[in-house]
Amino acid sequence: MKASAIVYTSTTGFTAQYAALLSHQTGLPLCRLEEGDKLPRNIPVLYLGWLRAGRVVGLKKARNRLAVAGVCAVGLDSAADLDKLRQGNHLEHIPLFFLRGGYDPARVRGVDKLMMAAMERILSGKSDPRSRAALEAVRRGANWVSQAQLEPVLDWLAG
Repeated sequence: MKASAIVYTSTTGFTAQYAALLSHQTGLPLCRLEEGDKLPRNIPVLYLGWLRAGRVVGLKKARNRLAVAGVCAVGLDSAADLDKLRQGNHLEHIPLFFLRGGYDPARVRGVDKLMMAAMERILSGKSDPRSRAALEAVRRGANWVSQAQLEPVLDWLAG
């Protein structure tokens, strides 16, 4: 096993769902990043964080405390640019996986709510099918969490 624990950050619950599914499938212990100090220092972990403006939330803090062996970035978009995510998050030598999560407008607060309102305005002016689908998700919410998306992560963990 390439990781000894699963650590995650979640605000609206989609990243937490993936973390729980992975823990259940692998038997690896699971903890929120805020509880990461309970783990031995430098323990190899699989870190799951949600995406905000191309950054994996909590990754910097996780890297300061733990040995991040792999990263799952959970986002709203249907297709993430892994090269751009890898470069923007300084993950050149760490396995990176993208998992499509979801969006729950009722759970978003503060600056994230303001950012999503701006996103809604931008998407409202676009007419392509991908933008229209994203606009619908921003307005009504959506959940794309699925076991099938975890297969590459499970293969990596087992390898």
